[in-house]
Amino acid sequence: MYGEEYGHARPTSLTISSNTDHVIQQQKRRLENCRKALEDAEKMSNILDLEISELQIKLQESQDNITTTERDKAALDREIEKQHKEKEAGKLLLDDMAREKRNSDD
Repeated sequence: MYGEEYGHARPTSLTISSNTDHVIQQQKRRLENCRKALEDAEKMSNILDLEISELQIKLQESQDNITTTERDKAALDREIEKQHKEKEAGKLLLDDMAREKRNSDD
């Protein structure tokens, strides 16, 4: 028989096949783990995309609020200036009326 003259048993294909099967199973597990990791990464990417979208919406709302606030402030400043001018005009009118009264009393 094969190998008997050399003092060892004949190698069997079972050992090679078993080792190959083991390696193939390990590679399949690694591949499956990689697929799962990729799916998890894609899910996380989708979640982050949604969070980014929400933050962009909030940022736009904040910018809109700032614009509205600035517009309101400008309108309020114009109204204050208008009232200030009306107050000055009223003081001038009162001064004129007082002057006329003094002139007519003289």
